[in-house]
Amino acid sequence: MIRRLLYLLPARYLVPLGMAVLALVLIAFTAWQQRQEQRAAIDAEQRSSLRGRLHVEQRRLQVQLGLGNRMQARRLVSEWGRRPEITHAYLVDPELRVFASMRRASIGKPLGEALGGEAPAIRTALLDAARRPDLGVHVQAPDAPGLALVGRAAVVPDYRLIVYSDLEPLLAMRTHEGRGEIWRVSALILGLAVLVAAVLHLLWFRRARRLVTALRAIGSGDLGTRAGLAGRDEFAEIGAAVDQMAGSLQFRHTRLEQLTSILARSPVVAMEWENSPGWPVRMVSDAISQWGYTVDRVLAGDFIFADLIHPGDRPRIQDEVARHLAEGPDDYRQEYRLKTADGRWVWVDDRTWLTRDAGGRVLTIHGVLLDITAQRTAEDELRRINAGLEARVAERTAQLKAANLELEAFSYSVSHDLKAPLRGIDGYSQILLQDYGGRFDDDGRVLLRNVRRGVAQMHGLIEDLLAYSRTERRAFEAQPLGLRELVGDVLESLRPELERCGAVVDDRLPPLSVVADRDGLNMVVRNLLDNALKFSLNAAPPRICLGAQAEGARVVLSVRDNGVGFDMKYHDRIFEIFQRLHRAEDYPGTGVGLALVRKAVQRMGGRVWAESAPGQGACFYVELRK
Repeated sequence: MIRRLLYLLPARYLVPLGMAVLALVLIAFTAWQQRQEQRAAIDAEQRSSLRGRLHVEQRRLQVQLGLGNRMQARRLVSEWGRRPEITHAYLVDPELRVFASMRRASIGKPLGEALGGEAPAIRTALLDAARRPDLGVHVQAPDAPGLALVGRAAVVPDYRLIVYSDLEPLLAMRTHEGRGEIWRVSALILGLAVLVAAVLHLLWFRRARRLVTALRAIGSGDLGTRAGLAGRDEFAEIGAAVDQMAGSLQFRHTRLEQLTSILARSPVVAMEWENSPGWPVRMVSDAISQWGYTVDRVLAGDFIFADLIHPGDRPRIQDEVARHLAEGPDDYRQEYRLKTADGRWVWVDDRTWLTRDAGGRVLTIHGVLLDITAQRTAEDELRRINAGLEARVAERTAQLKAANLELEAFSYSVSHDLKAPLRGIDGYSQILLQDYGGRFDDDGRVLLRNVRRGVAQMHGLIEDLLAYSRTERRAFEAQPLGLRELVGDVLESLRPELERCGAVVDDRLPPLSVVADRDGLNMVVRNLLDNALKFSLNAAPPRICLGAQAEGARVVLSVRDNGVGFDMKYHDRIFEIFQRLHRAEDYPGTGVGLALVRKAVQRMGGRVWAESAPGQGACFYVELRK
């Protein structure tokens, strides 16, 4: 209830009111605290004073009673009345009869009778003090309202001096004296409350009011309004958040207006349908005019949307929509024919999504429709072109097949027709060298050997060309191959040549597998090893290092030698057919080996490259699928 009442008041009124109430509470607490401090101070002061006086009177009374001077003893007791706070003072004998008192009428009476007219609390406190059997001096607060003390001093022989001190007048006097301080503190507290309220009004409520005004303007649609609160306090942070929100809303509103403008000018028709029979239209964009309809006519319900769908498409569309409404998914796409106002049929691409409530019931059907009649026409045409293209591709394929057959026949002819005369030249030259070698001088025998060497080189070149042609034509069969096992087989076949050259092979191949053609990869490894051995023959000894590592879905095989190396500016040249970087006299070969390597690796879906420097060896890399 209190909370509701507090919510009814604006903070600019509630806070000053709360400050005033707090100030009054602080004033009251200060006054109470001051009174308690004064009460404690008076109690401590008077206890000490009374205890000291009782000690003095105890000794004086003992002297007078010891001398038998009864009158002087009574005069000493009556002198307690000179102190304003002492209201009762009695010297009682062992039978609790009043021997001396501040009041003459009490002398000789029993103490209880002498106190008969006093307040019960005072009477009980004095009687209890008189009955105490112990010796010495005692001062204590009685169990009575107000501030008071009861003192007792034992006087030999068996007399007791008891006094009652009422400290309320002294407390009242001290309170009156401290009233000015209370008023000063109260004025200071009230002044601070007023000052805080004023500061809050200037620094808080005015800023809050400015923030509220900005929010109301933004809420009414003026998105250009900004709170503009400077500083680093909470209102400044809220103001910054409000300004950021307004900026974001303004940007989105501008974007929405732009999109609305674009949508109004675009051929896309935006629609919303009710989830009821026939799908009545709830909203439609102006682009519906491209089909001859007006927004007012569509929304007026002159017809239902299902009646515009082509009869040949309607059952399919209705079944699909019913399935999506019942089972989902809630985002789907349909193509169908739609009737225009002038009776034409157009193809539309309808992209639809559904809005459901918490229970899964479809509330609204949303969609954007695009006229794709032109696309459809371009497609019944694209299919015609594709049919013609497929016929041309088939014809071209047949031509390529015939060309491959011709190439195979040509390769066979090259293999047969070129090798036959080479074999004849080789045979005749060997006969000349064996049977008639003695008739030639040294120059003639050198020339004959050169002829035989050329024949052998020509034979190797023909073999390499045929291998290159076969690599281009034959089908590669991709299969998982153990890299270490395959390379091991190649090394075993090359062992005699490696041992003859004194080559050292450092095989560091891990157990990796690749997807490749077995014969193709065998040829690649053999050519790379032959190449490494050929160009490192002059090293002491020739060294070939084999390694491989997996890199993601690929495996990279490396073949490194310690041969002559090459300049990297010739990198691409070394993989071209018939391209050589060194003289055939120094390093024999046909210039086809590395071209074969690149062709085979490409056919297996990989790549090959090299790294080298003159005089520092070379390293060839082959990357294949893992």
